Amino acid sequence: MSTCLILDCFSLVYRSFFGLPTSIRRQDGQAINAVLGFYNTLTSLIKQFRPDYLFVASDHPSPTFRHALFPPYKQQRPPMPEELRGQIELIEELIASFRVPLVRIAGYEADDIMGTISSYAPPGTHCYIITTDRDALQLVSGRVTVIVPNSRANKLFTPELVQHELGVAPELVPHLKALMGDASDNIPGIPLVGPKTAVRWLDMFGSLDELLENAHLLPGKAGRNLEENKENARLYLRLATIERSVPTYRCWQAGRLDFAGQEVRRTLESIGIRAPIPELG
Repeated sequence: MSTCLILDCFSLVYRSFFGLPTSIRRQDGQAINAVLGFYNTLTSLIKQFRPDYLFVASDHPSPTFRHALFPPYKQQRPPMPEELRGQIELIEELIASFRVPLVRIAGYEADDIMGTISSYAPPGTHCYIITTDRDALQLVSGRVTVIVPNSRANKLFTPELVQHELGVAPELVPHLKALMGDASDNIPGIPLVGPKTAVRWLDMFGSLDELLENAHLLPGKAGRNLEENKENARLYLRLATIERSVPTYRCWQAGRLDFAGQEVRRTLESIGIRAPIPELG
C-alpha cells in the first residue's frame, strides 16, 4: 500500500511559531523559529512514514464561501503576529525546495483541500493528514488517519478513536459542531445545547436532518431552541462540513516525493538553518 502525507500548512506553522522561542534568529536578526519548527516537523514525518506522496495544503488569503454564507465566520481570530508573517515566504521556499506541491485555492480553506486530496487518493493509498485542527476528524476513515502532532507522541485518530473521544462517528462530527457550536470558528451552535445533549440527540436520531424533522418531540428549553433555530442549524452544518471536491488543479503524480538533497541544502543555507537532510526511502 502507498502512503500519502497531507500537511495542514498554517496549523503546523503556528504550532512551530509558538512552540519555539522567537530568539531563534539568523545573523541579520530575522526570526526563523517557525521555519525551523516546520522543517523539523516535515523531516521527522518523512523519516517516520517514508511517504510515496506528500502535499501541503494552505489557506488562501481571500474570503471563503463560508464567509459569504456567514460573515462572522472566524471573525474573532487575531491577526497573524508580525514576526511570523515575516517567515511565511521562507517556509514557502523551504516547501518548494522539497518539490512538494503547496496547494491553495481561492474561496476554500486548507481543510477543503485536504478533504479533496484524501477523497481522490489512488486505490491502495492510505492518507495521513497532519494537523492540530480537530475539524479534520470528520475525514477519518479506513483509508484516512488524522495525526495530531505532539512533542512527546503523535496522536493517531482512527474511526474508533474519534467515536471514543467525541461520542460520534467521524461523518457526524460536522453535525455535532452544528449543534454545540465551535468557538474557534465562531460558529454559535444552538443555545443551551452542549456536547452531551448533542451526542445524545444524534445517537437517538442518527443525523442532524432526522433530528430537525423530530425537533418538536424534544423536551425542555434546549429542544425549543432547536425547534426555533432549524435554519441556523442547517447553516452551521454547512459551515462545519469540509468540502471534498474542490478544484485543486493538481495531478496526483505532482505529489510524488522526489527531492534533491543539494537543493534542500542550498535553501537551508540561504535561510540560515543547519540541520540534517532526510534520505528518500
